[in-house]
Amino acid sequence: MSKNISHLAGRKGLSDPLFEQLGRAAEATGTPSRAEMERLQEEFLIGKANVYGTVSFYDFMKPENQGKKVYVCNGSACLAANTQDGLKSQLKSHFPEAEIGEMCCLGRCHENSAFHYQGRNYSGAAAQQLPEIVKGGVAIADQYQVGHIGTPILTAPYPAVGEYYRLLADCFAMGPEGVLEQVQQSGLRGRGGAGFSMAFKLASCRAADSATKFVVCNADEGDPGAYSDRYLMEERPHALLLGMMITAYVIGARHGVLYIRAEYPESIAIIQQAVEELGRGGYLGENILGSGFDFDFKIIKAQGA
Repeated sequence: MSKNISHLAGRKGLSDPLFEQLGRAAEATGTPSRAEMERLQEEFLIGKANVYGTVSFYDFMKPENQGKKVYVCNGSACLAANTQDGLKSQLKSHFPEAEIGEMCCLGRCHENSAFHYQGRNYSGAAAQQLPEIVKGGVAIADQYQVGHIGTPILTAPYPAVGEYYRLLADCFAMGPEGVLEQVQQSGLRGRGGAGFSMAFKLASCRAADSATKFVVCNADEGDPGAYSDRYLMEERPHALLLGMMITAYVIGARHGVLYIRAEYPESIAIIQQAVEELGRGGYLGENILGSGFDFDFKIIKAQGA
């Protein structure tokens, strides 16, 4: 579907892509109306099959989920823990069966019994508080253990935004080539299993001949038992954003896109707050800190699975 998403976004650029408009059209009932789909296909000059194919693919837009109000996680960890049948039974005390749907991993693999209701995720013992949750959409934080061996890096607390983003000013002082040289000397590698060289990736992107470049954060983490990306977005959002900005500065990009899975609503909200904090501090837009570097973020909320 990645090529399809690219086409959906490309008609009008990043400002208000068709993918987002379809998601908004689905919010009230769980799926866009036929009339709204026809209106959007004409506005974006895209085929009916492409629009319907997209709508019918994503959990939060497909017609089968029309009228659903609460979603039970059907991720591998929850199913292996054998908690979801009991959870459904509890939910049926508060919702008609027709209003109970399913969605993929919520990143609550450590607690299981995971479900989604009114833009929030719940897990563990939260089902015991269903009356309060249904009545007022109570937020209940999940609990998981985070630790480190040796010097803390990802788990180390970071200071206020102004102090933290001094590193960005340091990068501006070194220039793109100077930053790239520092990354090369550091031996920094990606967090994926391949451990790919960050310096090689930056140098390749910097050398690419293109007037428009993007830095894309694929935050559609859905691997069984994995919620490490969710930890970064919710507990260390500025580490992620600063990394994207430094990358953009080195390669010559002006746009940062964060594609965050709909199953991580808290991540979306926290990243949005962090981006707004950067904007208020003067770290986004044109000529950031007098450097001549222009940059801004676009958050795209995925639509399920």
